[in-house]
Amino acid sequence: MTQARAAIVTGGASGIGKACVEMLAARNWAVTIADLGADEGQALAEAIRRNGGAAQFVRTDVSDEGAVQAMVRASEEAHGPLWAAINSAGVVGASKPVHETTLEEWDRCSDINLRGMFLCIKYQLAAMWPHERGAIVAVSSAAAVKGLPNSADYCAAKAGVNGLVRGAALDCAERNIRINALMPGATATPLAARSTASNPNLGKTRVRPMNRMAAPEEIASAAVWLVSDESTFATGAAFAVDGGMTIA
Repeated sequence: MTQARAAIVTGGASGIGKACVEMLAARNWAVTIADLGADEGQALAEAIRRNGGAAQFVRTDVSDEGAVQAMVRASEEAHGPLWAAINSAGVVGASKPVHETTLEEWDRCSDINLRGMFLCIKYQLAAMWPHERGAIVAVSSAAAVKGLPNSADYCAAKAGVNGLVRGAALDCAERNIRINALMPGATATPLAARSTASNPNLGKTRVRPMNRMAAPEEIASAAVWLVSDESTFATGAAFAVDGGMTIA
């Protein structure tokens, strides 16, 4: 039997990340689930193994360089050469007007959403580099290209993710390694519930024009496609899967 391809999913214990993990496992990928939610992550990994799949959980703070290095190393040790990564770990912003946002709040949003994405791509790419193949998806947001109320910190961080992807994709295109950004719109996840609770103005803005939120699986299916062999000519792009949010 052909060895399962190895993948890392950050933020893999819940929401979009969890849906990605489940889809990859169903397609015979060997998945490393990286998250801070140890109980949820361990339970997910155990469920996949009970069903005959290959999965492990690695507790990871993506803003911590050493933790990200350890995450990639754990994937390689357990599942062999890294083929793919879907980076969906993220946090909501301060949910305040920009002039009321503190430096500490700004730094927290940037540390997880942008610094964390840089660290993940840096070490995932380094692992793929010697093998001259691989695919990485950075889960960005429609907020990267659309202003949202009381969300300047979040919009800035996600716009940075899109820029990071464009530059990084050029660095590795000749080595057959692809990097793309995925821009979800409003998605029914625990993160979205927290952001709406702290920033009620987002409620109507985010669901137009389809007047509903996405299911996590609707976003995950695009992420899994982007790391599959069905998207081998796609790199350096930002794909909107947002129910038309950015055109409304």
